[in-house]
Amino acid sequence: MIGAHIKSTLVTKGIAGGPDVPPPYYAIATIVFENQFEMDAAMAKIDPAVNDIPNFMNTKPVMLIGEVVS
Repeated sequence: MIGAHIKSTLVTKGIAGGPDVPPPYYAIATIVFENQFEMDAAMAKIDPAVNDIPNFMNTKPVMLIGEVVS
């Protein structure tokens, strides 16, 4: 679906929000694209995957779009 547009991915499982504090997120999936064109192409196809998330968990996903700066 969007794999051809992805440069790399990283999935981080939350284990803590600090000493004796539960994690604010269960997991964070980071998807890196080579450029804006590739991200736009992937975003145009991502709805089926995002819409499938409720079939696996009872929380709503939060999306953050950012820019790699280093």
